[in-house]
Amino acid sequence: MNSLKIYINPIWMFLLLFVFISNSYAEDKPNIQFEDFWIVSPPEVARSAAGYGIIRNTGNEADTLTHICTESASVMLHKTEIESGMAKMIHLKNIVIEPNSELVLKPMSFHLMFMDLSDDFFKENAEITLYLEFEKSGRFEIKLPVRSSWD
Repeated sequence: MNSLKIYINPIWMFLLLFVFISNSYAEDKPNIQFEDFWIVSPPEVARSAAGYGIIRNTGNEADTLTHICTESASVMLHKTEIESGMAKMIHLKNIVIEPNSELVLKPMSFHLMFMDLSDDFFKENAEITLYLEFEKSGRFEIKLPVRSSWD
């Protein structure tokens, strides 16, 4: 009976060590989430539109947004800055989302700028597929409704 007890203990120790290491590793990574994304419905003569929403990192490690694209337009991440009373849009090639923080895309701040719009933007109940690529978390696909309401 005593020899059986010695045999079981190393197995339990190995399992506990494995669970501990797995949990420690799983906690030290980004966890990217998207919330309330939408695109302002452009007038028919427009060739650009703005997109808004929230990118949240609930993980314990930073991640960098490195690429944004859609098949329906060219798209860039912009930041609006006010200089001498004039709004100026700054193109950002990438941005770091720190752990347990969020990037809020809203008017007169960070936003998505869609240019060279395809006809997809002008259809009734339009929905645009957007691809966002992060350095550590990889590529995400999200659907953005095109709507005229700011609600």
